Amino acid sequence: MTSIRSLSSRWVAWAFAAAYLAVSAVVGTVLLTMPKTDVTDAGTQTTYISEDQPEIMVSPAPAGFQWVRGPAGMQTVIPYGWQSVAAGQPGAMRAVDPSDPGRIVGFGGAKALSDDIVRTHIGYEESFAARTKAYHRVDLNSATYGGHKAVEWQFTHQDGGGLQRVQALYWLVDDVEYFVFVSGPDQRWSSRMKPVYDAMVANSSP
Repeated sequence: MTSIRSLSSRWVAWAFAAAYLAVSAVVGTVLLTMPKTDVTDAGTQTTYISEDQPEIMVSPAPAGFQWVRGPAGMQTVIPYGWQSVAAGQPGAMRAVDPSDPGRIVGFGGAKALSDDIVRTHIGYEESFAARTKAYHRVDLNSATYGGHKAVEWQFTHQDGGGLQRVQALYWLVDDVEYFVFVSGPDQRWSSRMKPVYDAMVANSSP
């Protein structure tokens, strides 16, 4: 019987003035790098519901998506027809829309550097801080995903094609940090990329 997985998240309010936002080393390398941003002491609550798929070849993928396997026993879905390839970092995969190279998804898993996933991501940010044009944080959330410690993070930045938006989820299971991310043009994010992110979150495991 399929179980129900939930992702709940809340704004992270940092207690020290010099803290910055962070993204994992894997995703930071796969996408673009990030400059500093201000910290906001705000609080919200979001909840996602998903279903764990027991076997990749048994349960059908959602309409418009296909199952893929990733490193460290991960599985998720990506848009149908997109081809996943190694992303150049240990434990990282990515796939690009063949009709629009500005639409990118990534997923994977690798041994975690620490069991403090939030502080680890803060530590990564400063090394990326000076290298992304027009970076703007949308949110950074501490979270739980399927009962596991997690971080959910979203930002915008400028690249050669215009304003891009990125949303990512990272979670820890048995000393492995897993992630999914989605990147696409900000102007059409809600209609074209947010549904992709939601589908990946709803159908990823472990």
